[in-house]
Amino acid sequence: MSEPDATRDQWSGPRRYRWDTPEFGRVANLSDGVFAIALTLLVLTLDVPEVAGTDLTGALLAEGHQVALFALSFLLVANLWWVHHRFFALLGELESGLIVANLMILGLVALVPFPTSLVGRHPTVPAAVVPFIAVFLAITVLMSLALLRARRVNAWREPLPQGLFTWFLGGWAVYVAILAMALAVAFRWPVAGLVILATSGPVLEILMGRIAPSAYRHWAP
Repeated sequence: MSEPDATRDQWSGPRRYRWDTPEFGRVANLSDGVFAIALTLLVLTLDVPEVAGTDLTGALLAEGHQVALFALSFLLVANLWWVHHRFFALLGELESGLIVANLMILGLVALVPFPTSLVGRHPTVPAAVVPFIAVFLAITVLMSLALLRARRVNAWREPLPQGLFTWFLGGWAVYVAILAMALAVAFRWPVAGLVILATSGPVLEILMGRIAPSAYRHWAP
């Protein structure tokens, strides 16, 4: 085969970037940066009370729900970063589909401070709570799709143990279903929807840790 033909074959397939290339590192660094900025901007959802100094204590106590919501959003986004970090640790390479899915996830992560601010000011109004839960539901769906994409293009750094991917996908599917239920509940009972959102992740993680194979805890993204 001539040299021009060899060069043409080399670039005929889709671009794939190994985990040890600068291109992979740039995507990972961009992701960490977006998560860091989103976590930092959450503090702007807290309002400073405009009251006299003698009334400040009472005003701060009255806005305790904003602090609680800030803590919830921070924990949810931090957990998403941890899952995202573990997912990238499983990847041996990136390709266009995974990069696009990752950019969509990052776009929604960057949006989190806005619905957080809405709920902080209107914690019992469905029009505020529903978008808040919807953002986390959409992120979870996209992460599930990224997991499926990685399986489809065989992007793992190491082969997964037999049957483990089914546990991964099952856990994500259950979490998506729970968040969808929280979203539906929020249309009628906004506070109840927030409670489901806040408690579902830890409960599911504990449950999966108990019933899943021991390898799940080591490999789970």
